[in-house]
Amino acid sequence: MTKPSRAKILRPDLDPADRKAPVGDNRCRCCGRPGGTVVRCLPDGRWYDAADQTWRDGRGRRAAWPDVVEYAQTKDIRIMVRPVRPSGNPEGRAKNLCRRCHMLEEAVRNAVRSRIRARMRRALGDLFLGDYLSPGILDRALALYRRKT
Repeated sequence: MTKPSRAKILRPDLDPADRKAPVGDNRCRCCGRPGGTVVRCLPDGRWYDAADQTWRDGRGRRAAWPDVVEYAQTKDIRIMVRPVRPSGNPEGRAKNLCRRCHMLEEAVRNAVRSRIRARMRRALGDLFLGDYLSPGILDRALALYRRKT
């Protein structure tokens, strides 16, 4: 009995082993950062593009060079670009994104999800405990908690 060396790839176009381009040629689709390299970044989103020897903004366009005070706040960040599908659409086409762009793209969706969860928790509290502004709400909540244990 022989073990398969790899799991079956359901989407061969997303298989990292089949990529034709070298690691440095793999760039983020949103900001243009090269994957597999270390990039010098500023807190406002600007980063240094060593290939063009210029600073770029968060969307990959040329940006102003930082002054000495701004440059003192730089951080060296390793950029990993990987194929990412949108969360709301699992059948959607994958985009090559760095971690920063992936988090920015999902920020609105995550904020909506968080707001829905908070409202659901509050609705359950209203259903079982009554209005939050009524007196004695803390005592009723503690009584319910003590009954469970």
